[in-house]
Amino acid sequence: MRASRVRNKQSVVAALVCAAAVMTFAGLCGCDSMGGNEQAPAASPVQYSMLEGIPLPSGIRPVPERSVGRSTGQLRVGQYEFESGHSVDQVARFFIENMPTARFTLKEKRFDNGEYSLRFESDAEVCNIRAKPAKMRAGRTAIIVDIGPLPKGSAEREVKPAVRPP
Repeated sequence: MRASRVRNKQSVVAALVCAAAVMTFAGLCGCDSMGGNEQAPAASPVQYSMLEGIPLPSGIRPVPERSVGRSTGQLRVGQYEFESGHSVDQVARFFIENMPTARFTLKEKRFDNGEYSLRFESDAEVCNIRAKPAKMRAGRTAIIVDIGPLPKGSAEREVKPAVRPP
């Protein structure tokens, strides 16, 4: 009788150890069966050629038919659209957390009718980012990135002396 109790305890302990090992392994592998199936944007951002230096969440798909831009030297101007499987909240959080690494400062954050509008500025550029549910694509997020030179205020413009007519 005593030997069978010891065997039962050993079996229970072995089962608990095995269950703990499986749960640890599942956690290390990123198994999301215990929570939602939505993954957060990767911590290491991806790059897009015309938006060099602007961090973008992994897993996005460019939408070339709704993207346009031009770059000459230090000057770049454009509007680029991407599509993502991440939620609107996750996309906004990604940019808020990662744009400072690209030396952009958050100047304005708005949320209206399910759409985030974020305005970032660097020393030379302004970057407006909108994240909203994609039309006709349930569960997808449209990301629109507008980039352009930072407009100079009248106080920052070069002052030229007035020339008086003779």
